Amino acid sequence: MRDYPLDIRGLIIRHSQPEVEYRWVAPFLWDGTFCIDDLTDDKKLARMYQILVEVDCSGRGRIIPRAAGIAARQGRLTLAAILMTTHLYNRQPEPELEARALNLLNDEKRKIRRLMNRNREWPKDNWNLQDTPAWIIPSFTRKFRSLVNSRPISIISGGHLLAPGNWIWKFSSKSHLPLKIEEYIPQNAMDSATNENSINAVR
Repeated sequence: MRDYPLDIRGLIIRHSQPEVEYRWVAPFLWDGTFCIDDLTDDKKLARMYQILVEVDCSGRGRIIPRAAGIAARQGRLTLAAILMTTHLYNRQPEPELEARALNLLNDEKRKIRRLMNRNREWPKDNWNLQDTPAWIIPSFTRKFRSLVNSRPISIISGGHLLAPGNWIWKFSSKSHLPLKIEEYIPQNAMDSATNENSINAVR
């Protein structure tokens, strides 16, 4: 059984290899590799796959492929698959599907706009987004780089559908790709654990 990331990459892998047994994992805990050339020899299909990857989290591009990426990151797999195949086979979307796709884009845009709040930055270059699900962090970081600054930053996010808890994301300067993502343990919790260990050692 293979692990697939719960994002557009995993959806593409599943589409190209429908016979393989798999399970979904949080994208930031996936240690696999993703190469479209390894998935298909069909150049047209490969290009359509590439578009899905390029527009995901970018804030630009056509509605349907962008919405497919958002739905995949949210774990709405049936909707994501419909959106993806609509894009792959260049089908004209039904008005209802197009409306749902627009809702996904607008909802993500509103969420990111609300997160661009300096009150969430403490200390400097550390952004506290613990009330925000992890699936939106890649999109937030892209927008942050274009609107705010290019300095190294850390982001504390909320959990993921497949990885509960809080997570800390570390980014180098000018990059929207994380250097490291690890479980976030508040300092006071670490201090409490240290104190408890000390007490147990004394006992």
